[in-house]
Amino acid sequence: GRYTFVDLLPGAYRFRAEKEGFYAAILDDVRVGQISRLEITLIHQREFVEVMDVHYSPPAIDPLKAATEESLSDQEIVNLPYPTTRDIRNILPLMPGVLQDATGQIHINGSATEQIFSQLDGFNITHPVTGQLTLRVNADAVRRIEVQSSRYSAEYGKGSGGTLNLLTGMGDDRYRFSATNFIPSLQNRKGIHLKEWTPRATFSGPLRRGRAWFFVAPDGEYNLNIVNELPAGADRNRVWRLSNLAKAQVNWTSSNILTTSFLINRFGANHAGLSPFNPLETTVNQSRRAFLFTLKNQTYFAGGWLLDIGWGVSEFRTDDRPMGDAPYIIRPGGTAGNFFKQTVERARRHQWIANLYLPPATWHGRHEFKVGIDLDVITFWASVQRRPILVQRQDGTLARRITFVTPPRFGRRNVEVSSYVQDRWLMTRRLLMELGVRFDWDEIVRRLLVSPRLASSWLLTADGQTKLAIGVGLFYDASNLALITRPLAGRRFDELFDERGRPRMVEPLETMFRVNERSLRAPRFLNWSIGVERKLPASLYLRVEFVQKRGRHGWAFINRGGVDVGQREHLLELASVRRDRYDALQVTIRRTLRERYKLFASYTRSSARSNAVLDFNLDNPLFSQQMGGRLPWDAPNRFLSWGWLPLVKGFNLGYTVEWRDGYPFNVVNEDQQLVEPPGSRRFPDYFSLNVHLERRFRLFGFQWALRAGFNNLTDHANPTVVNNNIDSPGFLTFAGLRGRTFTGRIRFLGRK
Repeated sequence: GRYTFVDLLPGAYRFRAEKEGFYAAILDDVRVGQISRLEITLIHQREFVEVMDVHYSPPAIDPLKAATEESLSDQEIVNLPYPTTRDIRNILPLMPGVLQDATGQIHINGSATEQIFSQLDGFNITHPVTGQLTLRVNADAVRRIEVQSSRYSAEYGKGSGGTLNLLTGMGDDRYRFSATNFIPSLQNRKGIHLKEWTPRATFSGPLRRGRAWFFVAPDGEYNLNIVNELPAGADRNRVWRLSNLAKAQVNWTSSNILTTSFLINRFGANHAGLSPFNPLETTVNQSRRAFLFTLKNQTYFAGGWLLDIGWGVSEFRTDDRPMGDAPYIIRPGGTAGNFFKQTVERARRHQWIANLYLPPATWHGRHEFKVGIDLDVITFWASVQRRPILVQRQDGTLARRITFVTPPRFGRRNVEVSSYVQDRWLMTRRLLMELGVRFDWDEIVRRLLVSPRLASSWLLTADGQTKLAIGVGLFYDASNLALITRPLAGRRFDELFDERGRPRMVEPLETMFRVNERSLRAPRFLNWSIGVERKLPASLYLRVEFVQKRGRHGWAFINRGGVDVGQREHLLELASVRRDRYDALQVTIRRTLRERYKLFASYTRSSARSNAVLDFNLDNPLFSQQMGGRLPWDAPNRFLSWGWLPLVKGFNLGYTVEWRDGYPFNVVNEDQQLVEPPGSRRFPDYFSLNVHLERRFRLFGFQWALRAGFNNLTDHANPTVVNNNIDSPGFLTFAGLRGRTFTGRIRFLGRK
């Protein structure tokens, strides 16, 4: 953008421009009266290997930021140790308020995954149907991760839980190349085999110096999982994944910038689900494909108007195919036969966005107005085939036969329209007010939703060392097509048998889902929060934050009939009856050492509850009335700390540590009836300590970084799966253990 200084007296001035994530630009001896125009270029903070005269912008209390925001820079993404660095989602829990479940999905401030609005460079990347974050991007391509969990502006909607912004890099006037994990690892398990190879790289530079640039970030994965307990020839699952982000930017003029990007994902697993309990014939051949194409144009007009318009299209494809069509058998000790479900799905989103930044206005202070619109068109179709399931007892007798009636194909379309108005009102140098209102409409709810927002930031002391921030707002969730289309997936019939093989009911129990869209109301949350920031001695920054969220009209399936397995019908209807409650007190402290080394620690005390925590679905219908309790990702106590520290002789130490209460789980019997209140039991406490050492060196005229260390250094079990069937001999057996692992990494950083 542009900025105008008025009423400056002629003379020599010192100019300084700062922006978070960039090096400060400092110009000495600026002669006002002799020059009338300055062109400033801010350089992104990066791992420079050449010698440059740069000025770091240390973290400080920002009086112009009212939102509760956590962020990770590209240096922290690369330097901090965390498991499976090829998946950018795995570093998100290093921010307070962010939790990750066993499936890899993210939860912010007690919210479900589908209640989070996720963006990549300003475009929506959530799955159009499930609302989950499934698109993958090279971790080395991400320049900054931002999570806003409270007091965020009216620009962001379709998610009451918060916003996740992934900002990726762009080239400059110098060609740059980096590579990570380009050496594969071997394993000696039933012979010598290639175990894992997860290379990733970035390449950027000018298409035309001073005018056009490009950025390419490919990455891949090959993983051979060998199960020792299975016989040779039927003990392996090969997983592969490819991804590439390609971007280009053209500065047509000094007032017009065009940016385009193309992200592609490919994934395959020939025997997904292989384990000691699930032999080869029960597995599924999985295939996933996704892409995102975007085009954005920014135009700066005379008078200070800035128009940002863009178009994006994303598509997600799922193809799961079992090994055959034999009946699927479930036994207390494992499974047999062929998996019962074959799935082909396609989901697509077209998105048009426009944001207009108005020239600053003066009235009792400075006003910065911003308005915008967002139009999304979503299409979805699926073809699902389900075959019979036989459930056997320990002695081999038939306990249940399950059959399905499914349509050959079903689908749905939705149109979402949004707009907003936002005013950043800087009343004084110490007091900021943010006022905004958002409007949403879609084809499912068909009501105009109005979301007012108000937030304030106030420097309590003249020295700027203490800040108070407070805000309140109304937030609506996007309509969840996964719930809306559940009745279209078909019906299920259960036949129960006693130990002698005699039917326990006259007719099979029919399970069906029903949705009356006209009766639904939009899920909404009233969120308010208050936070205090204070600079302490020794350059420590303390922040204390309290957040309260109250949700109403959430969607949940409720049982319109009884829950006795001897009845004839099990009708589940979607209704706007869900109420959620989340309260959290969060304390964080951070310090920066030698300009680029950091220490961080936080503790969170929270509670996440709902009056409707059960998720009924066709593949595993729980025979119970809808009930309240703890949400599946509730963790009342959580401690988090990480750091990147200098040692002797050029070595650096990186560590991350997390402790929290285990997640809740439900207990059922062999008839899939809930036998205890939801979430009455928990997994064991989670604890993980990751410690890595890294040293950079020069070899063959290039800079390299060699790293080695341990993930889960204490070898804490940290199970992710539990046998929750009270009638099973293995009841309360925990599995999915994540033990201690030694990891190494070598990175190519380029020429010095």
